[in-house]
Amino acid sequence: GGQFYGDANITSRMEGWYANGTQIVFACGGGIYTSAVEAALKNNGYVVGVDVDQNYIGVNGVAKDGYAYNPFVTSAMKGLAATIRDTLKDVIENDNWAAYGAQISTLGLASADPEGNYVQLPMESTLWTDSFTQEDYKALVAGMFDGSLIVSNDTSVMPETGITVNTYADIK
Repeated sequence: GGQFYGDANITSRMEGWYANGTQIVFACGGGIYTSAVEAALKNNGYVVGVDVDQNYIGVNGVAKDGYAYNPFVTSAMKGLAATIRDTLKDVIENDNWAAYGAQISTLGLASADPEGNYVQLPMESTLWTDSFTQEDYKALVAGMFDGSLIVSNDTSVMPETGITVNTYADIK
């Protein structure tokens, strides 16, 4: 959307997606999720939260914001607690400020334990199903961590999937 807040144009565009069969939208960009949620709720759709566990916004499908149901199936979270803990430990215990000061880092898996990583799904609030359980997620993370499962970072080609995946660079 080119911005970090929702608006009527973004909501309208997403309403079209849901009306045409989209079931879940991952709208990353701060408050832009408000447009995804608004469009989802009008079309019985769902969203993936971003940055932190956004489940609290629609807790138990009860209306903190007047929602008829909780549209958040999960959230793609930054593992802030793990990141801060590990960084401070290294800086304090190893006097290793040079590794972090004035640096830009790309963080990912630091552990086979999903909750110890710098990116993660929320364990308690994700809507796990019979076809993708919490145990499946833990096994997926463990496989990526130990290298037995390789995830490509090639963004020039979409991976083969059993579902239709559409990406949009700019929706405005």
